[in-house]
Amino acid sequence: MAISTSALIGVALNNTDSSPSFAVGTTVNLNDGGQAVYVQASSDVSQYAAVSVRVDNTVVPITTTNSANSKVVGFAQASIASAYYGSVQIGGKPVVKLAASCLPNVPLYTTATAGVLDDAVVSGGLVAGLVATVTASGATSLTCVAAYPHVLTGTAGT
Repeated sequence: MAISTSALIGVALNNTDSSPSFAVGTTVNLNDGGQAVYVQASSDVSQYAAVSVRVDNTVVPITTTNSANSKVVGFAQASIASAYYGSVQIGGKPVVKLAASCLPNVPLYTTATAGVLDDAVVSGGLVAGLVATVTASGATSLTCVAAYPHVLTGTAGT
């Protein structure tokens, strides 16, 4: 798991808080070259779930249905209970929940399953800026490379 290289004391991707320890929206640099943002969960978020980070820095597990409301896609490296606070990774090498048989280095898309991404093409659900590094042999959580991913709405390409 990546760790913060910022001077802000107490930031850790595996910490959650019942009351805010930092200003929601605080962003820190990580030792894997990425960043994490401090957010509040609007619903329960499981470990490694892909989340929709909204403009107000609240998060919900991402689905194809709610993905249009995302300003960025993040990845919870720890479970965050509803109404609790924590950091989600938005760049670097996060671990991400993927559906079965996802291939490496191909586009990933939202699914109907909250927090899970797949390489099956979904119109309006492309998560641009994210690829898996290895093949997912079953539904699992794998390390991906994230370059500040966001959802491209509109028609998926072929």
